[in-house]
Amino acid sequence: MQLEIFHEGHYGVKEYNECLRLKIDVYGDKKIGILVRRINEEDKYSFDPMLLLSGNKSIEKHANWVILVSDKFSDKLNLKFVKILTSLYCLRFSEYAEALEIINSGSLALI
Repeated sequence: MQLEIFHEGHYGVKEYNECLRLKIDVYGDKKIGILVRRINEEDKYSFDPMLLLSGNKSIEKHANWVILVSDKFSDKLNLKFVKILTSLYCLRFSEYAEALEIINSGSLALI
C-alpha cells in the first residue's frame, strides 16, 4: 500500500481508519508493506505519532514493513518513531526507484 500525504495534510486517526478499511477490503488479514513517499520536498504536512501508540497492535497485525522515500529530516524522525514504537521492519531510501527495486525483489516478503 502506497501512502502519499499532500501539502497541508494531516494524517491522523480518521485517515488511519480509512487506510485500514481499504487494506482489509482488498487484502483481508494478509499482512502488507507500507510505502510512504514524499512527492514534493516543499510540502508541509503532519503525522500524528499517537497512532503508533494507540493503534500499534493494529498496525503490526496488518503490516510487515514500512519503507520511506524521503531525505527530509522530519520524515526520518517519523520513521525513527515507527522503529521505536512498533516491531515493523523499517527502511529508508532517497530514490523511489531504489525502494521499488527492493520491493520487487521479493526479499521483503520473507520478513
